[in-house]
Amino acid sequence: MGKTARRLGRVIKVLALILAVLTGAAACQAGLEWSTTDLQTAAAPGQQTVSVTFPFRNAGDKPVRILSLDPSCSCVSATPDKGVCASGASGEIRIALALGGYSGRVRRSVAVTTDDAKGRSVELTLTVDIPEVVVITPRFLFWRVGEQAGEKVVDVVVTDPKTTTLGEIECANARFLVHVLPQQHGTFRLTVRPADTRQPDEAMVHLNVIVGGQPQTRVIYTAVK
Repeated sequence: MGKTARRLGRVIKVLALILAVLTGAAACQAGLEWSTTDLQTAAAPGQQTVSVTFPFRNAGDKPVRILSLDPSCSCVSATPDKGVCASGASGEIRIALALGGYSGRVRRSVAVTTDDAKGRSVELTLTVDIPEVVVITPRFLFWRVGEQAGEKVVDVVVTDPKTTTLGEIECANARFLVHVLPQQHGTFRLTVRPADTRQPDEAMVHLNVIVGGQPQTRVIYTAVK
């Protein structure tokens, strides 16, 4: 009975030692902990840039170095407040999305690579709902080869005249004739007509707009097919 108890005691000590080692190893591997990796926000009419921060904390017992930040698009920039985060310290990565030319829901991400033993890479995602300051209906105009070269109409509505104004309208292809007819305040009507439809042709009509003091361009696609 005594020998059995001593053996059982040694087994328990060994198991306790193994558990301590495993727990310690897990604690050593713990690294960056993120408050969130997915943020969603809404932009105001005419807003040019949305900027958010992704906070983190180093829960490990070793410093963690940020090796790289890889945005999914050239319209995204990402900057850490520190290149190396000490054990127990906190930090953040600031992500900015340039909104020029975008409308609707836009989703972009940044891949963060570290020397963290727990996980070398994490993806931070930003979703932005951007109001449509210029509504164009329709954006595509088509004529069939050989059909009558009649006018087609495009309606343009500036939804927030306080922040957005319509500038020059340009078409590089002189074989498509474009005219602008102002309607009510903030509303315009474009008429587009090809010179002829005897052969395939195409053109892009560029609408230059000023949004929040910054120039942007919207495009209407026209084609004879």
